[in-house]
Amino acid sequence: MVRKELTRIVKLQAKGQIAIPSELGRRLKIDADSFKEGKIEIRPLRLTTEEEAPLREYSDEEIQRFLEEDRLDPETLAKVRKLLNGGTG
Repeated sequence: MVRKELTRIVKLQAKGQIAIPSELGRRLKIDADSFKEGKIEIRPLRLTTEEEAPLREYSDEEIQRFLEEDRLDPETLAKVRKLLNGGTG
């Protein structure tokens, strides 16, 4: 699933108010019940429990294997460095 960016730029209006763009409001499910004591609360729609997504610790050997598998070949590494340096060197 591709996640669409939620960042939006809003301007402060003359009376110190901001308008939440309608698309953002729909996507975040913001409605009149979202406002409490002059504030808006944006809460996650669903929290994941540890039972649903159990965590575990990786051994040093597993971490080392992950790092080895992630290592870039010299040609790709040179391309990445060139791109990170703004196309020079």
